[in-house]
Amino acid sequence: MNKLKAYWIFHKSTLTINIITSASFSLIYFQLFFRLFPTMMMTAGTMIGIFYKEITHQNEYYFYYNLGISKANLIAVNALLNILTGLMLLLIFSYVKPS
Repeated sequence: MNKLKAYWIFHKSTLTINIITSASFSLIYFQLFFRLFPTMMMTAGTMIGIFYKEITHQNEYYFYYNLGISKANLIAVNALLNILTGLMLLLIFSYVKPS
């Protein structure tokens, strides 16, 4: 298995939790949703997704370790992908204003 594919599999497994928590936190202040959602996706959603993965699927890290990927690398790449996604969403939401 390619290492990039392994990183993608890990990122996908935390992405659902990230989106759900970011959207729920952002809906509290609905007027600011389009600014809060990308910010939450970069910060709190990432941390909660990693925390959820740490609690529920702790033994999966052995799979990645056998591929030569450390837990720190998984978390760093996941955070980087979430930051890039959040920045792209901020850019998109700055041009598309809700009416």
